[in-house]
Amino acid sequence: MDDWLTTEQAAARLGIKRETLYAYVSRGLLHRALDADGRRSRFDPGEIDRLRQRHRSDGEFATLVSTRISRPTDEGLYVRGRDLVAEASLSTFEQAADRVWQAGADETWPSVVDADELLDDVQSRLSRHTPPMDRLRIGVALASAADPLRDDLSPAAVRTAGRRAVRMMVMSLPRRCSLQGDGVADALWCRLARRQAGQRRRFALSRALVLLLEHGMASSTLGARVAASVRADPYSVITAGLGVLGGRLHGAASAPVHRLFAEAARSGDAARALGDAQRTLRSTPGFGHVTLKRRDARCGALLEAVTSAWPTDERLQTVLEVYDLATDRTDGIATVDFALGALTYLADMQTEAGEAVFAIARTVGWVTHALEEYDEGPLRFRFRARYVGD
Repeated sequence: MDDWLTTEQAAARLGIKRETLYAYVSRGLLHRALDADGRRSRFDPGEIDRLRQRHRSDGEFATLVSTRISRPTDEGLYVRGRDLVAEASLSTFEQAADRVWQAGADETWPSVVDADELLDDVQSRLSRHTPPMDRLRIGVALASAADPLRDDLSPAAVRTAGRRAVRMMVMSLPRRCSLQGDGVADALWCRLARRQAGQRRRFALSRALVLLLEHGMASSTLGARVAASVRADPYSVITAGLGVLGGRLHGAASAPVHRLFAEAARSGDAARALGDAQRTLRSTPGFGHVTLKRRDARCGALLEAVTSAWPTDERLQTVLEVYDLATDRTDGIATVDFALGALTYLADMQTEAGEAVFAIARTVGWVTHALEEYDEGPLRFRFRARYVGD
């Protein structure tokens, strides 16, 4: 056992803290032995290396990151030890974000009502057909450029940067109707929807933002943590998350659901519209999840808010008919993307609006993971390539 690693050596090889190493031991991911004197722990270097590069059946890399932030399960989504699905009916987006960020009571959000000259100037130069995600990236870039203190990685400063980024992302979208409130959800509604809405409809959007703000180690969140591990500033972390979120299999998953509802309503044949969508996409829009297998609690919570907000809208029957058809004929579960597509469809938002909602909400999660990653050893995500070329 002379060649076995000490605690310090094992933690350094994994790029983690001592506390995280012992968390792996307590969870059965690692085993330790004691020195002859029974005082110091030793770790098998082979086991440490296997944990560094865990292999799936296809032989490719999978990574495990210990976190105290969230635990997504089929039963519910628990963030900071509390049920986020239940909290979505009680908290505003800002309140939920501050709790997840563990913000102080004296920290405040910047106004999403006041104009920004720099942003207005950039917007005037964009085509009205500029996609929402492009506008969000521009908003984050401008927020970064206007913040000379962006390299301050202290928790309060990172939270401040997160709030500034959210504000600029919302304001980067062109206004479509008059503002009815001063919250993030109110401001986002008037920039995504063509018409003003009552409190229930704006609440549905607020609930969507809360439900989407965090969901474990999704691909975009891993990208954000990799950026944080090299000590990128919070705006760069958010930009990294946005880059991954732009994939059509991640943040844009609600758009085909929206199109499915529109086609079902246009043709008057929900079954044919669903069949055409399945044939084109080789999957059912809004159904099936990578990690959740029995239930996505976020979907039910958001559909409840949507049904309450548009109870007499005849288009709601189209949504429910498609839901029933897909549930009867599909093995996968209905996900939050299905409910988000229903929200953007019934609210007369553009097809890509759901991606903007997703991105703005998940910014909170990326900042949360950045805060946690900044406390870890730097550069711990140094993946290794397995060369298979000539």
